[in-house]
Parts: sequence; C-alpha cells; structure tokens
Amino acid sequence: MIYVKLLAGIALIGSIVWVIAKPGFESALAVVGSLSALVSAFIVQKRTARRAQQHQSVSKSSIGVQAGGDVSIGNIRGDQHAK
Repeated sequence: MIYVKLLAGIALIGSIVWVIAKPGFESALAVVGSLSALVSAFIVQKRTARRAQQHQSVSKSSIGVQAGGDVSIGNIRGDQHAK
C-alpha cells in the first residue's frame, strides 16, 4: 500500500507542476485524478485496518460466529432439528 501512496503522491506533485507550467483542462484533470487516487489509498488502508481488528477465541467444543455487524443465529447445527 505504501507504493500506491508514493506513486499517487508523485503523480499529484507532477500534475501540480504541469498545471502551473501549462494551465489547461488536461492538466487540471490530472490534478483531480491524482488527488482522488491519493485520498482513496488512505481510505482503503483505514478500512483494511478496521477489518483486521476483529478477533475471536472459542474453546474446542464451541462454535464461533463472527461478523462485522448485527447477527441473528438460529439452529446452526445440522443434526439437531427444532420442531
């Protein structure tokens, strides 16, 4: 991920230099594109770090269910049917 941020930062600096040297639609669009790539790289990294924070420990005879939000669990064992 650091390579993506580094390349997006270099692209942003290069496009800013380009818009200063030769103002125009293409150079302004390059600034917007490289800025959005840099911001997106930070957002993706934050989401990935948030997902990695989940941890679960269960004993040998237990069944663990982990989700990122609300969970409703019914009969999770296939050999036991509630009637």
